[in-house]
Amino acid sequence: MKKINNLLTLLFVLLLSGACEKDGDKFFLSSPEESALIASADAVVLTEATAKLYALSLAWTDQTLQISDANYQATTRVQTTIQISRSEDFSGTIIESTESGLSKSYTVSALNIIAYKLNATAEEAAPLYFRLAGSNGSNITPVYSNTVKVMVTPYPIDMHYADIINKETVADSGKDFYSANADGQYLGFFGAAAYEGIYVQEADGTTWHTAQSGGIGTPFLLTTDAADGTWDMWFPGQSGCYFVNVNTVKRQWNALLIPQLEVSGIDGITMEYKRADNQWRGVFTGTAGTDVTIQIKGTGKFYDNTSVSGSDNGIDDSKAQNTSFAFGGTAGQLTFSTGENVTAENITVNVPMTGECTLVIDLNNPEAWTVSVTEKEEEPEPEPEEGEYLYLPGIGPAVNGEWAYDHKITIYDKDAQKYAGVVNVASEWGDYAMCLVNYWDESKLYTLATDDNTSTAESGDLINGKGNNLTAPDNGLYLFEVSLKELKYSVKAVTGIYCYLGISGNDDLPPLQSTDTEGLYTGTITLDQDSEYGVKFIINNDWAGSYGGYDGKLYYNANKGIYPVTTGTYDISVDLINGTYTIQSIN
Repeated sequence: MKKINNLLTLLFVLLLSGACEKDGDKFFLSSPEESALIASADAVVLTEATAKLYALSLAWTDQTLQISDANYQATTRVQTTIQISRSEDFSGTIIESTESGLSKSYTVSALNIIAYKLNATAEEAAPLYFRLAGSNGSNITPVYSNTVKVMVTPYPIDMHYADIINKETVADSGKDFYSANADGQYLGFFGAAAYEGIYVQEADGTTWHTAQSGGIGTPFLLTTDAADGTWDMWFPGQSGCYFVNVNTVKRQWNALLIPQLEVSGIDGITMEYKRADNQWRGVFTGTAGTDVTIQIKGTGKFYDNTSVSGSDNGIDDSKAQNTSFAFGGTAGQLTFSTGENVTAENITVNVPMTGECTLVIDLNNPEAWTVSVTEKEEEPEPEPEEGEYLYLPGIGPAVNGEWAYDHKITIYDKDAQKYAGVVNVASEWGDYAMCLVNYWDESKLYTLATDDNTSTAESGDLINGKGNNLTAPDNGLYLFEVSLKELKYSVKAVTGIYCYLGISGNDDLPPLQSTDTEGLYTGTITLDQDSEYGVKFIINNDWAGSYGGYDGKLYYNANKGIYPVTTGTYDISVDLINGTYTIQSIN
């Protein structure tokens, strides 16, 4: 009786602390004669509204496994497994989990998924049977605890949706892919940053990752194997709008990059993709009360498991297939199709106002993509996420006698915490610091150690915190490179900007000309054939640093250059400080 009372006390504590610990503490199990397994309830009703709360806790006694064979020594190193079945004799399907503790707690969602996998009927009470199996070796017959019966009423699981899980936080992004037939083929549009990684989790808890072999990932091939579980599904090195198809039956996925949308039916409209909103928008002049009939189509770049090359299975842009696509349906229920013979259907959209309007193609709801016309709005600049920039207070002129945070460089390698950027140095006092936020916070400040006599204006070592200020270089344009992981920095004067044309066998680097605006360079280039690797902008004619780009934005040390740039002559404009560019054909 004392043993049972202690277990009940443990269960009470588990339920009180459930909001803090998802799985609870875990301890070892012993032999069936001495063990006692109990549950916090003998019946639970599960609801989707309470999915994140705790439904059930198990607890058991901590004993030493008794071995009758004299050749074995008694040990407490017992592998304990919870077994769950719909049959009392555990003759049918069994779900197992290996534990290293004395207790286990299940959320409503977790228990509902177990019931689903055991083919329990939704919204009907039926027994689930729990027991513990303990063994101290793979060749040792397990011993079992008593069996606990719990009546569980599960709720239906909707297999139409799959959650998109953020790689960095391993949390639900709030975005979904959709399977119209609940058949494991999930579709949807996703705004991906270059090389962004995600996981896809089905409603039954199955999480899909990139498969790997020999420690090398195999892009666009999928696995649920826990051994491969750290490999995310990553996108190509082009930021933008992707149409994604995740086929869990074939264990493959693919992505169609949509670099541009062609909208006919409205004169002069140019569509721009807003990645954060997963919308395409274009401004035009409209008349209230009229209807416009539009067609939406384009050519995308299709990536799948054939779009890789090299010993590291890198995604190869040159192997992406040009693929035609088109929209159809109605303004409130767009359809999307791809293929050589696709045709853009007429779509009628009402214009509710006169003057400057915005055509909005909203791709968020995977069940109902829409197109509509709204009043043109001025879009505020989004607030940067912490860590996106490294600010350089003191590198530029002071404001009201204080260091200003108006000069910054941009992260280009999150894993290595590497930042780079071109900065116009005009330090008022000749020194500066580095900070991850645009205000004074010594915990996010990077300076020199107080006893550092070796670092210079050109290179050196950093510490996290308040030390000596860094020495600013002479006024002028400089490339700053910083690794907060290695706590190193380097500063190089920018003496010129050159174009790499991305053509095999052509090593020419035509220069761009500086302008009256610091950091802005312009010029003209001529390509006698299509750029194979994309156009890049090279610093100092010696590859001290380079920029690729996409959709008007520059990316430092990008693997690929700007493409497609086909045969012809182009006017080039590059703003290194603001990280933007234009390439316009003048043929």
